[in-house]
This record gives sequence, structure tokens and C-alpha cells, in this order.
Amino acid sequence: MPAQRTAVIPPKSATAPRGEGRPQDRVFQSLRRDVLLGRLRPRERLVEEELAARFAVGRYVVRAALDELARIGLVERRPNRGVIVSDYDPSQIGQLYEVRETLQRAAIARMPLPASTALLDELTAINRTYAECLARGELDEVAEANAAFHRTLFGACGNPFLAAAIEQHWEKSALVHGYAIGVPTLAARSHADHEAMIACLARGDRSGLGELCSLHMQPSLEAVRATARTRP
Repeated sequence: MPAQRTAVIPPKSATAPRGEGRPQDRVFQSLRRDVLLGRLRPRERLVEEELAARFAVGRYVVRAALDELARIGLVERRPNRGVIVSDYDPSQIGQLYEVRETLQRAAIARMPLPASTALLDELTAINRTYAECLARGELDEVAEANAAFHRTLFGACGNPFLAAAIEQHWEKSALVHGYAIGVPTLAARSHADHEAMIACLARGDRSGLGELCSLHMQPSLEAVRATARTRP
């Protein structure tokens, strides 16, 4: 029986910040996870002085991290309020997901199918890591594995510019798709969807893969829309 592969989470695309050993990148990644997993809520204010104390860094480091979060759409600067966590209204969410679906279908149309054994093995290993981390309640790691799965999947389109555009819009919609990570039923469904995507890749089912990827986005989208309708 062959030995099981250990999943290696692939590096982030060129759209992600470089040099994660820098203080501002450490602060950026920590705040990004807090937003992604709902520890920082939409419209919550982020105060530079408080963040500088939390991370034991200078305000200029915090400012650089907040600028990067603003660049990918997770926070925004508002007059007289400073920096707050972004809160898309329902129409913006729908428009953003429409762009994501269009880009993803364009990528799927360019993928060589059936997929290579190397790609199938890599996606299977990443999804195994997703399941193992979910079982242990390690939500930060689940979020990273989820991002790695989608990055690897759409990176197989052979067009790095298209893959980068998908990554950019993935980051911009983190407030939405990240919601599923903290909801057990949605997280389990996401894992099952990943398995079905791998099966489509293996048998060369381009149409099925496109439809599945579109349906995959809907549960977290509808859940966040429902949450937005109940917020004051």
C-alpha cells in the first residue's frame, strides 16, 4: 500500500504580500484571519493604537498592514471613523460573486482535462488536510487549506493573469466565503464539494466542474445575505 502524501499548502500567488517575515506581513495575516473567521465583524472599527499594542509594533507597521487589507477590500477608511471592517451590501455581494463565477468558468474552460495525476494528488492531499484540521477545530488552518485548494485548482488553467484575477476576487470576497469556515455544516459541505470537484477533474467532466464550482459559492453567499438582513 503506497504511503500517504503529506499535504503541502502551496505558496500564495503574486497577489498576496511578499516577505511574510516582515512585521507588517505578520500583522496583516493575523488581521486577515480575524476577518475571515468572523473574529472581527463587519463595520467594526480598527484603532491603530490598540493594534500596535496588541502586536507590540509601531503604528507605521499597523498602518502598512491596514493599507494592504484595504487594497484587497477587507477593510476601508471612512471619514471621521477611521478604518473599519468592510461590509458589502447585498447588491455588492451579488456583483462580486458574478465576477468570480465568470472568471472561474473562464479558467475551467482552459484547464487540460482529464487532469494530471500530479494535480489530482495535490488537491486530494490539500483536501485531506482541510478535513483533518476541521476535525481538530483548527479553523485558521482550515481557512488556509480552503484557500490553497482553490488557488491550486484555478492555477491549473495555464493563464497566470487569469489565476491572479481569481485570487484577487477571492480575497475581496473573503468576508463571504470565510463565513462557511466557522459553520460546521457549511464547512463539511465545502469539503464534500471539493471531493466532487476532484472527481470531475479526474473524469474530464468540464461542464460538471463548472456547474459544481458555481453551486459551491452559494451556501456561504446565502448565509451571509441572511445575516446582513437581520443586522440593524
